[in-house]
Amino acid sequence: MEVLRVMDPGPSEEENLMKPTLRTLALLLAVAALPLAAQGFRQGRGRGMGPGAGPGFGPAFACLNLTDAQKASLKALHEKYRPTLEADRTAAFDAQKALRAAAANPATSDADLKALFDKASAARFAMMQQHRALFQESQALLTPEQKAQFEKLRAERQQRMQERGKGRGPGMGGGMGMGPGPDPMN
Repeated sequence: MEVLRVMDPGPSEEENLMKPTLRTLALLLAVAALPLAAQGFRQGRGRGMGPGAGPGFGPAFACLNLTDAQKASLKALHEKYRPTLEADRTAAFDAQKALRAAAANPATSDADLKALFDKASAARFAMMQQHRALFQESQALLTPEQKAQFEKLRAERQQRMQERGKGRGPGMGGGMGMGPGPDPMN
């Protein structure tokens, strides 16, 4: 039996010209989506429902032996910021969704993409500012010992994250060529 071989002419010149453009677009979308992916956009109550912490505060607060007064104050702070945080989260999600849709549409101009990217970036920045203000106000409620314990827990968490992501760059995770990966000599 004779085997016939079909010669593949390879990609056309037009396809070769499109590859860098598609890679650039994919990179732009990936970079734009990273902050939103980090936020999680979960429905319902906030993160960190550990024992002893108020809603929306991470596990580190649960380990600080908060007084009832501190728990009540943290809960009040969370309630104070909840409407703004939810509105900012929704605005950031909607802006990112519009950016992705526009980037997928070949008819969208670069100027329109830039405007949508700037809008998504501004929405993420507004959300970050609110999270920062909430965090700073919550830290003001802690005793010096609790602040020291919080910083210790934070440093331990960062160390664990660095060990898991060794060689991948800050927050990039594995796959898709993000960084050199673990050192094969270690």
